[in-house]
Amino acid sequence: MKTKMLLSISIPILIGMLLIGGCASTGKIKEPASTDSTLLFGRITLICKGFPGDMHLNGEHTFGIKVHLIDASTKETFYVRSHGVEGLFHIVDPDGGQYFILGYEIEKKVSPTLRVTMGYRAEDTPYIVINKNSVNNLGDIRWIETYDTRSKGDRTFTTIGSHDLLRNYAEVKNWFEETHPDSAWNGKNWVSVEIITK
Repeated sequence: MKTKMLLSISIPILIGMLLIGGCASTGKIKEPASTDSTLLFGRITLICKGFPGDMHLNGEHTFGIKVHLIDASTKETFYVRSHGVEGLFHIVDPDGGQYFILGYEIEKKVSPTLRVTMGYRAEDTPYIVINKNSVNNLGDIRWIETYDTRSKGDRTFTTIGSHDLLRNYAEVKNWFEETHPDSAWNGKNWVSVEIITK
């Protein structure tokens, strides 16, 4: 999918698909608040290819990626932001039911005065079903953006974007248990969340 990107000094962009309704909490994963607590988590990596060297974007990015979602029952849109070298994103105690993954967005500072904002809309409209009182494991998401063209005299450029849903649930579960060995989430029911695409 070809995507238009924006070079910006201070103007953030939306990725043309939603108005942000809120932001789920990020940071260190909170422990379960009760025996009925629910966790939705996964990891995401943005891989940039073919960008001009002066943009300093080629390679892997994991920190600060917004994963945009919509609750199918309430139509509420929100995002959760990734953090750390693993690109971990999570929501503690989300409502149960069906959620659609709308896409991803990142803003990177590439020089003291220049920021680049990139977004990807998941046109295959993947969706997930969250199970309450469980750890809902999404596995890894790979978002790939390949540089295409830059408009002369314009502050925009285009890329060709795609995403891969790796469904590597066992690998990510093992990583969580090794990284957070004392977490009470390890003692809860774990569900490998199937990401279904149309």
